[in-house]
Amino acid sequence: MPLSPAQVEQFHRQGYVAGIPLFEVGELAPLRTEYRRVRSILEPAISINFVNWWHKKNRLIHELCLDPRVLDCVESVLGPDFFLWGSQFFVKDPGDGTEVPWHQDAQYWPLTPQNSCTVFLALWDCDRENACMQVVPGTHHGPILRHHASREENHTLNQEIDEGEFDAADAVYLELRAGEISLHDDAIVHGSGPNHSDRQRVGLTWRFSTPDVKCDLAVWPTFRAFQARGADRFHHNPAGEKPVENGYPTMMRP
Repeated sequence: MPLSPAQVEQFHRQGYVAGIPLFEVGELAPLRTEYRRVRSILEPAISINFVNWWHKKNRLIHELCLDPRVLDCVESVLGPDFFLWGSQFFVKDPGDGTEVPWHQDAQYWPLTPQNSCTVFLALWDCDRENACMQVVPGTHHGPILRHHASREENHTLNQEIDEGEFDAADAVYLELRAGEISLHDDAIVHGSGPNHSDRQRVGLTWRFSTPDVKCDLAVWPTFRAFQARGADRFHHNPAGEKPVENGYPTMMRP
């Protein structure tokens, strides 16, 4: 079901919308099983947080990314023509002391123009106790803020926004029940703290862009566009092929 007019207005005004019930808990069972399976066979030195683009390797995840209910929500904010290009698990185990520093996704991505939407699916409940994502509403308006290299050992990203560029007191928690999704703009300021709870926090994200968005293949040579809905009038990016088995990536941007 598409987003309501109020939800669409919130996305464009505040840069996010959250708490959208999309999947019944029973529907999550195959994905939870697959998550446990692939995590168990990844080499111990490989963190599941630091491999991505699962839709290129894993048929189950690829099909889930293109579930019509997901695409209805994305179409509400991006319009009728868009493609899938990214997917990644974001996991914080119980007692995980790592933090995702305040950042904007568009700072990291060699995509022009800036017009992407991320869908975050909660595989298990994500709340403030187990370090759910926080966003700063409205920060997607205007240019990308200044970032600097982060040297904090517990930071999962190597860049964070300069002090004074925004007010962290304005941040809101995107609390999601299992099966709910959120959507956020690629320029909204967001991050998350350490998980001090005894519960895991597991989310799966998907990245979508409109066809006018072009990737700099000199930076990301393995970038592929999987047309999700509508037509590609620009043909800026190489097209991807649907995976035939439930494989898994072992690196970033495989």
